[in-house]
Amino acid sequence: MGYPHKSHPRETPVLSKHFGDPEARTLEGWKSRGGYKALQQALSMDPVAIQNVVKESGLRGRGGAGFPTGLKWSFMKLGDGKPHYLCCNADESEPGTFKDREIMRWTPHALIEGCAIGAYAIGAETAYIYVRGEFTEPIKRLEDALVEARKAGIIGPNAMGSGKKIDVWVHRGAGAYICGEETALMNSLEGKRGNPRIKPPFPAVSGLFGMPTTINNVETLAAVPHILNNGAEWYKAMCLSSPKSTGSKLFSVCGNVAKPGNYEVVMGFPFKEFLYDLCGGPPPGRKFKAIIPGGSSVPVITIEEAESVKMDYEGFLEVGTMLGSGGVIIFDDAQSMPRQLARLARFYAHESCAQCTQCREGTAWMTKILERIVDGHGTFEDLDTIFELSENMTGKTICVLSDSCGAPVTSGINRFRGEFEALIKGKRSSTVAVGA
Repeated sequence: MGYPHKSHPRETPVLSKHFGDPEARTLEGWKSRGGYKALQQALSMDPVAIQNVVKESGLRGRGGAGFPTGLKWSFMKLGDGKPHYLCCNADESEPGTFKDREIMRWTPHALIEGCAIGAYAIGAETAYIYVRGEFTEPIKRLEDALVEARKAGIIGPNAMGSGKKIDVWVHRGAGAYICGEETALMNSLEGKRGNPRIKPPFPAVSGLFGMPTTINNVETLAAVPHILNNGAEWYKAMCLSSPKSTGSKLFSVCGNVAKPGNYEVVMGFPFKEFLYDLCGGPPPGRKFKAIIPGGSSVPVITIEEAESVKMDYEGFLEVGTMLGSGGVIIFDDAQSMPRQLARLARFYAHESCAQCTQCREGTAWMTKILERIVDGHGTFEDLDTIFELSENMTGKTICVLSDSCGAPVTSGINRFRGEFEALIKGKRSSTVAVGA
């Protein structure tokens, strides 16, 4: 795996400041860059005080849902006499998203420090980092860093000489997209099949091994040491639009774009400037056509909509999509949207755990119909059937995998209906991806 690009002058590198710096991977290198000062500070604080600092910062979960992190931590009942657990969701399998991978590759101690602080703040002595199984290099970096941290007494039975026990462990995932869903992740950690659980009970009441548990994303936890070091007001000040969206955010950019890669910008950054200035615009001779801005499970928007958006939770909602995980997938004017959406639907049909009928049957039928349309054998009734399927797949299952299939497909049909109708009328699409 290669080195990342040099930061653009308009980026705000907080989490990505040391991407590409091999010395930052080592304990000594990380400490010389200010590492573990936040953990030292945290261990001298009351856990509730840490929760309050994170609440005041406005940090929201970076895995997709955007739930306030400090509030989530406060759901854990301290002093209840039960073992508490922190799970770090590093099962980054959402198509188009590869930001957490880079945090683990280049700054593994940043994640370990964030996990240790988070664990202490919720009254946990054990944190598990559940890493996507295919991430062989990030797993190696994390395991090497954990050996260093344990040997130095930073984590363990007497973390940093505080008398407090904090253990952090890496667990390699088994290769299923669904294990990125928090309750499936816990089942997998327990050695069971990675199927989502019905909620309630919520993890803060009955989570891993039936005990109170909090699940946070990699990027979320890696931001916590910076908040403790610099203060909640510093983090809140990083905001260019909605005050409900604070801090910096990593965006993974892929598809038909001149400069793919990871970019870190302040929340509320203008998406148009992001696409054309930082990411270099479309490939030569092409134009942007459509964008999925938050990983493959959020609605598709047109380039005209994208160019009006501020890059935060509220900005993307205004045009009918979501910030999600920050995985920006770009399609240019040479792509066939029916073909691309059929490909996405096939992914979700393959990854369905098949517990819920609406998901098992719905994703499979949606894929069949879309592929029939792409092959030139579709009907106008097929489009109505897709919307009916999506209605029955949304909000009616244990987890949101089936919703994640329906959202990009129906939004894509709504915005690019002409391409679907052209195929139904027997006209081959003029925009078929090269090599598709």
